[in-house]
Amino acid sequence: AVTLSGRTRTRDKYRIVYTDPQRLELEKEFCFNRYINSSRKRELSASLALSERQIKIWFQNRRAKERRVVRKKEEQNALARREVISRGSADYSTSPEVLTPSPHKSEPDGD
Repeated sequence: AVTLSGRTRTRDKYRIVYTDPQRLELEKEFCFNRYINSSRKRELSASLALSERQIKIWFQNRRAKERRVVRKKEEQNALARREVISRGSADYSTSPEVLTPSPHKSEPDGD
C-alpha cells in the first residue's frame, strides 16, 4: 500500500517511490556524473525534497542497473556472434552450389 508520503511498506522496511520529476532530475544528473559529489548531493537533496542518503542509494542502484544492462547486452552480442559463427561453419559443411555460366547467350544478337 502506498502512503501519502510516497512510501510503500514492505515488512519492516520502507521503500521510497520517487516521483516522475525526481526520477527525471536524478537521471539527468546521472548522465553528467555517474558518481555524485557531496556538494551536488546536498543541492539535489534540497531541490528534490529527498535525503542525501536516498540520493546516494539511488546513484548506487542506478550504477548497478547500468552494469546489469551492459552485461546483458554483452552476453547477447556474444551469443549472436556464436550463432553467426556456427551458422557460417554449418553453411560450409555442405557443398556450396557452383554457379557455371549458361551456354546460351542471354543477350539478343544484333541480326
